[in-house]
Amino acid sequence: MRFLTVDVGNSSVDIALWEGKKVKDFLKLSHEEFLKEEFPKLKALGISVKQSFSEKVRGKIPKIKFLKKENFPIQVDYKTPETLGTDRVALAYSAKKFYGKNVVVISAGTALVIDLVLEGKFKGGFITLGLGKKLKILSDLAEGIPEFFPEEVEIFLGRSTRECVLGGAYRESTEFIKSTLKLWRKVFKRKFKVVITGGEGKYFSKFGIYDPLLVHRGMRNLLYLYHRI
Repeated sequence: MRFLTVDVGNSSVDIALWEGKKVKDFLKLSHEEFLKEEFPKLKALGISVKQSFSEKVRGKIPKIKFLKKENFPIQVDYKTPETLGTDRVALAYSAKKFYGKNVVVISAGTALVIDLVLEGKFKGGFITLGLGKKLKILSDLAEGIPEFFPEEVEIFLGRSTRECVLGGAYRESTEFIKSTLKLWRKVFKRKFKVVITGGEGKYFSKFGIYDPLLVHRGMRNLLYLYHRI
């Protein structure tokens, strides 16, 4: 059986083409690139954090079914579930399914999100600006600082503008992750598996298991529920 899974982000669309349990093709496209492409007329499951773009996706992939938070079988213990993004629930479900009931999910893209699944329940987490967006905003607002693109920069002292900017932004992001992991291990008195995903996830792979297809694997796992969604 061939089908698609689609993840609509703030600035890009990720599409996986599946044949049974195997991914045969994977595309990461900007919104502009997506609109220029043609896609096979297959059934598809998707999630979206950008509802204003969802109808455009439906126009290109007519058989898509966008999933809602309640479609993912995971308990949510969160103060304001009505404001919780489907993407965070989808990732929490996927992480629980493939990595166990106590897991930290790091999603790195436009936003850098770190969420906690504790005893199989989504508990919440933290959200900050993604690495690429930090660099872009710094360049836009600070005259004289050029725009740099994300890199994994491990240095103890920046000695050029490039090193200072990239090293500072990267260090800020990694310290955010390190301090959060340390805090949760102390507060909850246990170790957690850590899984990293998202378009910028490769820059933080040292913190755990890098799984760029995490949410797509989760959606594939829900396919048997398709007619009930």
